[in-house]
Amino acid sequence: MVRSFGDGEKTNDLIVKEGRSRERFSHFAVEHPAKLNRSAMQEHIQHIMLVDDEDDHHFITRLMLKKAGWTGKFTAFLSADDAIEYLCDTHARPDLLLVDINMPATNGFEFLALCERERLLSNEFTTVVMCSSSNRPIDMEQSLRFKVVAEYVEKPLAVDQFQRISHDHLRRKRA
Repeated sequence: MVRSFGDGEKTNDLIVKEGRSRERFSHFAVEHPAKLNRSAMQEHIQHIMLVDDEDDHHFITRLMLKKAGWTGKFTAFLSADDAIEYLCDTHARPDLLLVDINMPATNGFEFLALCERERLLSNEFTTVVMCSSSNRPIDMEQSLRFKVVAEYVEKPLAVDQFQRISHDHLRRKRA
C-alpha cells in the first residue's frame, strides 16, 4: 500500500512477519531537492532506523529529515520486538538508530541490552541515539551506560541536532 504525506513524500507500509506481529513497518526514501549541503551527511548516513511506539513521532522525524535535506533509506518500527526481528533477519545495519525509551512490551533499554547481548549493533557502523521525551537524569545516565549509545536527546529531534549527530558519525567512522 502506498500512502502520500504532504509534498509528495511517499511511504510503503508493509506488515512484518504476518503471523505473530501485525505492527507496521515503514520504509521509504524521501524524494525532494536538498536544501542544505548534505554531501558528508548523505555519504555516510544512508540508512536511518527509528524504533518508537508513537506513530506521530515517526511522522515528525520524517518531516525533520526532509527539512534537513536527507534523502536516504528510512526504516521505522512501532515495537522493539519487530526491530529486533528485523536486525536478526538482515545483515544490513542502519547507519543511525534512533530509539525511544518508554515503549510497551520491550522498552528501549531492554531493546539495547538484547542488541548488545546478541551483537546486533556495533559502534563502528551504527550510531545509536536515544530519543525520548523523558528528561529524567536517571534515564539519561542509564542510556549512556550502553556501549552502543553515542548520545541522548529529547524528542523531537531537531535539524541542528541531526546535523551534529551526522558529523559525529562521520568522525567516528574516520577514526
